[in-house]
Amino acid sequence: MLAVVNVWVDIIAIVMVVVGIGFWSFQIIGNFVTGRFRRKFIGKEWPHHDHIIPKSPKLLHVTHVISMIALGISGVYTRFPFFDGGRDTMKIIHFVFMYIVVINFVLRIYYAYIKDSVEFKITLRDIKNGLNVMLYYMFVKRSYPHLTKYNVLQKGTYGYAFPSLMIIQAFTGFSLMWPSTLLGWAGGFVGGVAAAAAWARVIHFFCAMAFLMFTMIHVCLSFVEDYPALLIFFGLAKQEVAAGHGHEHEPQPLQPDPSEA
Repeated sequence: MLAVVNVWVDIIAIVMVVVGIGFWSFQIIGNFVTGRFRRKFIGKEWPHHDHIIPKSPKLLHVTHVISMIALGISGVYTRFPFFDGGRDTMKIIHFVFMYIVVINFVLRIYYAYIKDSVEFKITLRDIKNGLNVMLYYMFVKRSYPHLTKYNVLQKGTYGYAFPSLMIIQAFTGFSLMWPSTLLGWAGGFVGGVAAAAAWARVIHFFCAMAFLMFTMIHVCLSFVEDYPALLIFFGLAKQEVAAGHGHEHEPQPLQPDPSEA
């Protein structure tokens, strides 16, 4: 059964990569056809930001990106060696950045849910506005339905999906290092600790490919929707602060829910 699951996981992983590439293609073509690229990259109609992005989240973001690139390359090599003689080096790289990304993740979660928690709270207004956000990304709506710093899809992805995947990744990753300690409880269900470790490896790889797909989509939207902010996050441009977010000219079809006042 495990062999069959492995084959299907590889197939699904390929599909997820194709989805990520397809999303890039759809957004690039859609932005050209609808004139969004012209308005943004030539007309400079980018969202304005009313506060300076703190150094802490930028540093955490850059550390996370570097770590995930290192983990992705070394992890894919471990499963599909694409050159000879690199297994020991790739394992060391994977283990080192595994600790870095976990520590960085804990710090980012602290910052997100302690210092920036209000930005990730999903409200009834967010849920109602979800369809408008999707229609904008599908190029059905011309204007971005701006409500808060993050839309409901971003909140769901950054605030819940990514952290959940990170926890699973961390647990399965450390389980592969110490299977007897962390997977002893699962051995009785699947036929031993070795079998449990094999399942953990499959789950670990599947979550990694899900991360890759979500990251491809995230980078794509960062590029096409707020390219200046993308440069600012990596210290490649200086941020200019405006009086508002720059969406004041856009229609706001949804009114605040009185129950949330």
